Amino acid sequence: MKYNLIIGGLAAMVPLCGLHAQEKTAPAEEMSMEDRKASVTNLETHIAQREVRLAEWSSDIVDLDARIENRVNELVKMLAGLRDSKESRTKVNQLKKDAIEGLKRGIDLYVAKRKEIREKVRTGETAALGDLGKFDKRIFTRVDQIAELTKSIPTHQDVDKYESDGGSYWNGYYRENSRISDDWRQNRRDTIKSDKFRGDTTKALNGTLERLDQRRRSLKDLMANRKLTDSAKDLYTSELGQIDAYEDHINSQLRDITTATGGGGKAIGRNQAHDVGNIIDDARKDLREDVSRLFRAYDKFANGRSYLEGLKTNLQARKDWLEKNDK
Repeated sequence: MKYNLIIGGLAAMVPLCGLHAQEKTAPAEEMSMEDRKASVTNLETHIAQREVRLAEWSSDIVDLDARIENRVNELVKMLAGLRDSKESRTKVNQLKKDAIEGLKRGIDLYVAKRKEIREKVRTGETAALGDLGKFDKRIFTRVDQIAELTKSIPTHQDVDKYESDGGSYWNGYYRENSRISDDWRQNRRDTIKSDKFRGDTTKALNGTLERLDQRRRSLKDLMANRKLTDSAKDLYTSELGQIDAYEDHINSQLRDITTATGGGGKAIGRNQAHDVGNIIDDARKDLREDVSRLFRAYDKFANGRSYLEGLKTNLQARKDWLEKNDK
């Protein structure tokens, strides 16, 4: 209540102060031609300064993005090159499953950010149109990495179910004992996991194809039945081409997933699997922080780019005025 009273009191005082100031303020003087010419020079200096800063931000984004991609690629390659043993049972496959879920969440983050940029382009910020392809490239990469991990899980192998467990003589006859082979048990565990992972990945990719098809129909309807701005028309045309690229890429990965056999990695024990899990956990935290930094850096760059475009528009307007009026 006290705060509101103070604000209200200030608000009541402002009109009186403003009226008093208006009565005594002289009309603004017209800028001289020399001042106008100087303002153009100063604005050009300002623009050059902002261009340098924008280039620095762009370089920072490129470096951070490269670091993220190198780290993710290293982790995927490491996991894809490992497989479970009789000692680790299903620990490596579980690590791969967790990594796949993390990659899916990464796709969701890039898709959400892409939607923000797409809306800016639709409403007239055409300079951001080229950024959409960069986010698309990252989404493609994550799809490839999910497919690589999925394909690395061993499929069914022909392994003898029983193995000799020694034998004994009884009443003059030799009787051989047998037991279920540990290799057969591990192969069965791998097969169950492989079938499930491949089924889940295939289902997710097919769902993406369905959404892309729906998006294509929606865009074609918009272009056929709506009066669009030039920026929206350019965006939708670009989006239709990108949908085709998405579909081709996903269909290619679907074919690979269904035909790959996997199982060529190095079998590791329980303790090694535990160590790899610790590596993945720490890397996941680092990557989460880096991706957040990347998006913040991009927002700063995008805002700076818009500001710079406004300065350039202002500069051109000043030059046009001088050309028209400096006789």
